[in-house]
Amino acid sequence: MMNFRSLYDMYREQVRDELHKERQDGIHLGSFYALMNIIKEMAPLKPKQSAESIWMDYLAFLRTINEHKKSPYSFMEWDEVEGREHLQATLREGGALLTWHYGFVRHNMITIGQEIRAGHMSAKLPFYLIAEQETVEQEKKLSGWEAIRKYAGAELLNAEDEMIGIRLYSHLRKGGSFSLFVDGQTGFNTDNHAVELPFLSSKIRTRSGIYRILAKTQKPVCVYFMTLTEDFRSKIVFLPPVVLDQDIQASADRIYEPFREQLLSQPALWRFWDRHHQQVIHWRDDETSITDEAVSRVDWISKPLDGFGQLGLNTDSGAIYNISS
Repeated sequence: MMNFRSLYDMYREQVRDELHKERQDGIHLGSFYALMNIIKEMAPLKPKQSAESIWMDYLAFLRTINEHKKSPYSFMEWDEVEGREHLQATLREGGALLTWHYGFVRHNMITIGQEIRAGHMSAKLPFYLIAEQETVEQEKKLSGWEAIRKYAGAELLNAEDEMIGIRLYSHLRKGGSFSLFVDGQTGFNTDNHAVELPFLSSKIRTRSGIYRILAKTQKPVCVYFMTLTEDFRSKIVFLPPVVLDQDIQASADRIYEPFREQLLSQPALWRFWDRHHQQVIHWRDDETSITDEAVSRVDWISKPLDGFGQLGLNTDSGAIYNISS
């Protein structure tokens, strides 16, 4: 397999060529929404890189990590590991490792697994990887990745199980540890106590259950990221563990703060740009996402949607228009 930089450059050119051809006929809805979300979050912050350039980098990065998904043993060590001692401390006491669908998501168990096998997790318990039910089912079919998890003593756990909260609470109390993607937004039933947080330029709603569990158990929380250096070296970063207090709003904001900083630094590495609008309560400009008003200018259109027509996107404002029926 080509190295990451070569793969990424190849896919970026591929993305550019495909988008040039699709600009007239329409792009896939997921890609369309990703561009809208990037524009509406980033434009008010006036980044140096254009929203469309970030978007193309995002699409190329998705293809690159999907290629690595096919061959788990092509990536068996990070070029750089920062904060290994924070990971070790969290595992020894038993606690939560919280991250986002950012960077080389599947490769998180490389370093975590090394430390588990080195004896840093004192409790004789499995290490849980929390994911939505559909993801759990898909991941178990990938035999190579399942072998890596087994080697590390890790098990997949369904975030949508009705007993998930009790299981995680009990696991922490016994000294166990787990990793959870806080941007997954899945759990059992509707969250009646969701919290509202600033994102970059929008305000979002996020589930509160994990913060309540962690505040009640008073176990350490280690935020970590899988990312890239400026010269395209793979890097995983573990931040110093913290203990959350009973102010759930403040606790959630405390956890999200380092992610906001990381996302501003390398926005193309977040995999969930295509679904971000589902979390947003309101954008800074407080516009309606879809409008039938007169169209001033449309730069991109979606592929036709059954029974709905096509959507058009203005890249200056991020406004979406219903341009046909």
